[in-house]
Amino acid sequence: MAPELFPASNLFDFAGRVLQAAGVDEQESRVVADNLVTANLRGIDSHGISRLPLYMERLEAGLIAPRTEVERVRQAPGTCVLDAHNGWGAVAGLAGMREAIARARQVGTGVAVVRRSNHFGIAAYYAQEAVAAGMIGVAMTNASANMPPWGGRQPYFGTNPICVAVPAGKERPVIYDGATSVVAIGKLVLAAKKGEQIPPTWAADQSGQPTTDPRVAVAAGNLLPMGGYKGYGFALMVDVLSGILAGAAFGPHVSNLRRLDAPQNVGHFFAALDIGAFTDPAEFRGEMEQLVREIKDSPRAPGSERVYLPGEIEWEFEERRRREGVPVPPEVLAELRQVGERYKVALE
Repeated sequence: MAPELFPASNLFDFAGRVLQAAGVDEQESRVVADNLVTANLRGIDSHGISRLPLYMERLEAGLIAPRTEVERVRQAPGTCVLDAHNGWGAVAGLAGMREAIARARQVGTGVAVVRRSNHFGIAAYYAQEAVAAGMIGVAMTNASANMPPWGGRQPYFGTNPICVAVPAGKERPVIYDGATSVVAIGKLVLAAKKGEQIPPTWAADQSGQPTTDPRVAVAAGNLLPMGGYKGYGFALMVDVLSGILAGAAFGPHVSNLRRLDAPQNVGHFFAALDIGAFTDPAEFRGEMEQLVREIKDSPRAPGSERVYLPGEIEWEFEERRRREGVPVPPEVLAELRQVGERYKVALE
């Protein structure tokens, strides 16, 4: 069966009302719903509305606090450590990035780390806050273990994404947002729900051998690092910055998102750079515009129709899906309707 199309506003309204019906604060419900639907709009369906049922399971099990109490536990002029007290990752993530932005306004650069948080969705959601403030934004997070160290076969690191978002004057912001694994675990879960196979370069089975069966890959939790040992190195450093530096869990000590046995204690890292503290903002914008134009006009390789900038595909997804609607696969739709029935909220 083909996916059913829904206006983004309908999905946002549905997720927000389900969360509120479960006792989540109205404003926090809107942030979580916006975070999920923004992922769908940008074509990152693995982190979109399909995550709502899992979020609700964790909330119902008492593993996510219905209200996020973000506490500053350590700070300096350019830095801040926040404790999310097991609240919503999206809410704690916005608080962290906004703390970094506020400090960058004062001293040129700002860094905030967050401990005792939860899954925070797509990293670009936060880095774009810095772009909106005219700054460069960096967002990272660790995650529950589903990727072995290079040369190993037992999961140790999460997908540990890295996002850097840069304003580009009259051009769209340039946004790199990617997992340090070849793909995020959510893509495997979505493929399993659809009954699709995956490329053998995505994941391995429990013995460390490549697999095309997403169910085997999810059970093994063995995603492969992007670029081999390089992706492993990036994943390790994200865990240092997001986990150890923040005082959060790290590696396999981050509780599994899909097992309802313990709070996650996820850690996040956010940085904001005030461009004016480094160079003339107008010159920076002009050179970013030049960089974008030169890259897009560069000679194409055989078989390539165009040269993309990081984040450009996501911008085009968002424009199209705002016009045409967000596709929801039947398997995901059935799960959403089950959640809706539980809380007497209809998805229309």
